[in-house]
Amino acid sequence: MIIGTAGHIDHGKSQLVKYLTGTDPDRLKEEKERGITIELGYVFMSLPDGGLLSFIDVPGHENFIRQMVAGTATVDCFLLVVAADEGIMPQTREHLDILRLLGVQRGVVALTKCDLADPEMQDLVEIEIVELLKGSEFPETPVYRVSSLTGQGMDHLRDGLVEMALSTGRRYSGGRFRLDVDRVFILEGFGTIVAGTAVSGSVRPGQEVEIQPGGGRYRVREFRVNTKKDVPVGCAGDRISLNLAGLRKEDVSRGSCVAEPGYVQVRNSLDTSLTMLAAAEPIKRYQRVRFHTGTAEVMARAIPVEGDMIAPGTTGFAHFQLESPVAALPDDRFVIRSYSPVITIGGGRILETGTRKVRRKYSEERVTHLEVLETGDPESILGEVLSDAGREGITVSGAAAVMSRSSEEVLEILEGMVLTGSAAMAGSGSSARVVDGGIFREACRVLEEGISDYHRRNPVSPGVMLSEPTRILGRYPQWIVRTVIDHLTESGRLQKRGDRLSVPEHPEGIPQEHRREVESLLERIAAAGPRGMEVDSRTDPSLVRALLEREMLLELSEGLLVTSGTARELMERVRDGLGGEGFSLAELRDFMGVSRKDALRWAELFDGRGWTTRRKDRRYFRVT
Repeated sequence: MIIGTAGHIDHGKSQLVKYLTGTDPDRLKEEKERGITIELGYVFMSLPDGGLLSFIDVPGHENFIRQMVAGTATVDCFLLVVAADEGIMPQTREHLDILRLLGVQRGVVALTKCDLADPEMQDLVEIEIVELLKGSEFPETPVYRVSSLTGQGMDHLRDGLVEMALSTGRRYSGGRFRLDVDRVFILEGFGTIVAGTAVSGSVRPGQEVEIQPGGGRYRVREFRVNTKKDVPVGCAGDRISLNLAGLRKEDVSRGSCVAEPGYVQVRNSLDTSLTMLAAAEPIKRYQRVRFHTGTAEVMARAIPVEGDMIAPGTTGFAHFQLESPVAALPDDRFVIRSYSPVITIGGGRILETGTRKVRRKYSEERVTHLEVLETGDPESILGEVLSDAGREGITVSGAAAVMSRSSEEVLEILEGMVLTGSAAMAGSGSSARVVDGGIFREACRVLEEGISDYHRRNPVSPGVMLSEPTRILGRYPQWIVRTVIDHLTESGRLQKRGDRLSVPEHPEGIPQEHRREVESLLERIAAAGPRGMEVDSRTDPSLVRALLEREMLLELSEGLLVTSGTARELMERVRDGLGGEGFSLAELRDFMGVSRKDALRWAELFDGRGWTTRRKDRRYFRVT
């Protein structure tokens, strides 16, 4: 677990951490000469269960708030330091605001330098601290009176920190690896080293990682976890120093992100839930601000999604256009500071990355979308992802990338959504495609209605050909067409009859009300014998087409029809007369007493029906 210090300059943060850990967090020569913390310092304290408590010591001076935000971005709990001889100061309040905006949920307060203040002064400052915390998200935070000089109260503070660490527990180390870089340095004989706190996942030697922004991929040569070299794996919550093969110092900087390849995308626009501090000025359209997320700081333009501003002490949705891209994911926390004077004015949670600037006329639609994302409910968010994907749908891996989750997690959610009808899926694993349940149901309705309409227009037809759904569902991709057919046939809402599709209530045979009409037409064509018959314009073409589909009629050539009974009778007569050694076209012509043209038509019909097969200039019967 990681504890971040917070508090005003010269209130004794570094001395307190040094007393607790035995290690001075100030490592720079300038820090030691000036007696102030300028850069982030990292030290460790052993826990009774064998684990380590990591401390990030942050600068207290207002000029170094950027470093403070970068350090606080990855902490689990805070150690707020207030000097007993001075009380609450400006950076005490600003640091507490930053902790709240970054979502840090618990901590302790150390009332330091008690050796410099009498008990009455200590009581007054503690009352001041309690009042400050009462109006924040941390009303029950314990206060410990300590002195780094005399050791007063240090054992109680250490016990309080241990209890907090053990009750908070380790971060979830599953998911995909990600580390926000807060230190970059050259180590002689090893090359460029990057260090930071693992936000999620785990990393091992030999693993390939990606640095964003930039997109360069590197192999982990070796690493240290919480200063230890012989640790086989670094997990979420660990301080990790990575030696990446081939990495140059100019390829990485504080604010970069080291992650599993393909996990983190670089974006220059974000939609957020923004909370403005009560003491801040309203945020207005296109106001230029300093945007901090993870360990990165970039300039940005803020655009409220609703109206022209977000008032102090309120929360609203804001779109940010970044002047430089950052590696950010939904649910990341952020802080904004005014351009000038440089003070913290608000912060919140990133809801979506890579978004377009919203037009006023679409603001209501965007607000509804962001309200769903703000809930944090994975199924609701996935529903929005599917809605945005539209008829094309999206792969499981694609949805996972949008949601910054693993494909396995997203697949598990989707399987539940499929059962409730909220989604439809085709395929398996991360490559499976998925579409919104409402869109899928609409496609099913369109196909059912299309086939029912076909039956109304073609009552004698056995059904539509299997290629017809592609035309009916012309606006949908082929994978949805196939999935709709499978779903409707498996559920009994459609039936496959050979190479045809029909609704279940459509009769397989000739409908009763059309039988006399069919019989009359068949009799007329049968009377024409082997020469066939061309029907006139008075005959319903849809009826002819339906009888061809049912193979009750056969086509000798375009428009020239014979009945299937006539064709079979002729085939049997030819087989009995010429079938022994096969026959040539001339032999068929002479046997039938017709022209060569008519004989060719019948020979091709025999072939087409599979009754005969052709070898050079002779045909042989395949039926007996």
